[in-house]
Amino acid sequence: MSTLKNTINILYLVLSIALCIASWPLVTKMSAAQMQPIASAISTFSGILFGFVMASVTLIASAKDNTLIKNLAKTGYLKKLAERMHSTMGWLLGVCFAFIVILFFPDSLKFKIPFSSSSTEYLYSQIVLELGIFLLLITFKKFYHTWKEFKEITKLM
Repeated sequence: MSTLKNTINILYLVLSIALCIASWPLVTKMSAAQMQPIASAISTFSGILFGFVMASVTLIASAKDNTLIKNLAKTGYLKKLAERMHSTMGWLLGVCFAFIVILFFPDSLKFKIPFSSSSTEYLYSQIVLELGIFLLLITFKKFYHTWKEFKEITKLM
């Protein structure tokens, strides 16, 4: 089971990288003004998801007298779940931060790819947008699995 899970994770990582590579031609055509509304929406959305996970942590903490929660704590599963939830919140904050940074990059911040024969200039915000897209894809998967796990526990409460 662990090998299958690792294979799926690697496949998802490769697909996320492939999607970022495939989106590069579209991203390079965008100006900072075009990226800013997208970045604002995605950072807001990831902030909302962060709030949901934080509320879930609070819910578990407030149910500490619940028999299920006590048993989860005894087995050590509760600690692992809390670590996953905190990790998910960290990834969501990373996504939020990456897209907030894009809001402050002007069109004048450009660079050329070193050792390239092309004279094409790229915006720094385009690189950050690609990084943000990659983080977003990884974080959505992490959020989905954490939320699914939390949902299974709350069904039993």
